[in-house]
Amino acid sequence: MDYADWPLFVRKKYWLSRLQIGVGEPVAGTPADTAVEWLYEILSMLDSKASALMRLNGVLIAAAAFLLGAVGRQGTTVLATTPADSRLIISCALLSALSIFACLFVVNVSWPFLGKTTLEDTRVDCSEEIRGLDSACNFRRLIYRAAWWLSLVASLGFLIEFAHQTLTVFEVT
Repeated sequence: MDYADWPLFVRKKYWLSRLQIGVGEPVAGTPADTAVEWLYEILSMLDSKASALMRLNGVLIAAAAFLLGAVGRQGTTVLATTPADSRLIISCALLSALSIFACLFVVNVSWPFLGKTTLEDTRVDCSEEIRGLDSACNFRRLIYRAAWWLSLVASLGFLIEFAHQTLTVFEVT
């Protein structure tokens, strides 16, 4: 695989490993295992972030279940959940569930490790492996960003609802 065909991130990472205080030129021939390692590091970071985002969304869905359990029990609870509150809570829980669903595509293992590397008697070709990993990194980054935005909107909705319920509690007591 020629240097010009390397994924952009791999070229940048390669430059960083070869530069001395910001001055240097790329030298073709970085080991394929190093390029694959760099790309797997990105996938591992995305996996960790997606797992944390799924946990946050799980907490938000549990909070939604708690708040929705208070709906209709106006005399037995200090919370004041109106139909508008219920719609907001359900919308936020739905956004959180969609974010969790999207994160499942981020933590997906789509092919066996080094599954696109071909072995012949006298040579190994990692070009498809590197291209595949680069494509997976880009796709999963986009999906993670969408999931993050869904979680942000859901979190803001829950924050608004919690603020509303907090004001209600202080007015009652």
